[in-house]
Amino acid sequence: MHSIEEEFYSVREELLANLEGTILDVGSGTGVNFEHFHANARVIAVEPSEYMLEKSLTKLPAKATIETHHLSVTDDAMDDIIPDHSLDYVVCTLVLCTIPDQQLALQKFKQWLKPDGKLIVLEHIHAEHNPNRFFQNLINPIWKVVGEGCHLNRDTDKTIKEAGFLPESETYFKRSLRFYQGVFSV
Repeated sequence: MHSIEEEFYSVREELLANLEGTILDVGSGTGVNFEHFHANARVIAVEPSEYMLEKSLTKLPAKATIETHHLSVTDDAMDDIIPDHSLDYVVCTLVLCTIPDQQLALQKFKQWLKPDGKLIVLEHIHAEHNPNRFFQNLINPIWKVVGEGCHLNRDTDKTIKEAGFLPESETYFKRSLRFYQGVFSV
């Protein structure tokens, strides 16, 4: 049995390896994305969990292109760190399920991205059909507690589009849960 980090290694590599410029790594967790970022990228990694952030520091690459912040992406202090229209990419890998106010986060992403900036997403999403959809709704209240705020029943793919992001590429796939990966323009 592989960990979720191992299971999505090649997906992360494909999504992140060629990104250059200034990148926001949202909910950087244990730093699982760090090794995939291009050497020419300047990465701003934000993580609200002090425990996860501490674990990520051991994964910082030798190159000094990743700065870490113990913050949630929706904290007001983020506006002091990231000027409007300054990011080339916002990367969300398996994190939008935990952000309490997805709409606010997506609004901030639009504010911070350059006009030609991109939102890069890898997320699990709500099951498409019953009985899985019903089951996810049923266990979600308990799952949120056990999964540190993770919602099993979010239609994040739809929420991103409703926030005004335009899909450039999208892929749906299953690995016990339904997953979604996409690249979006502002």
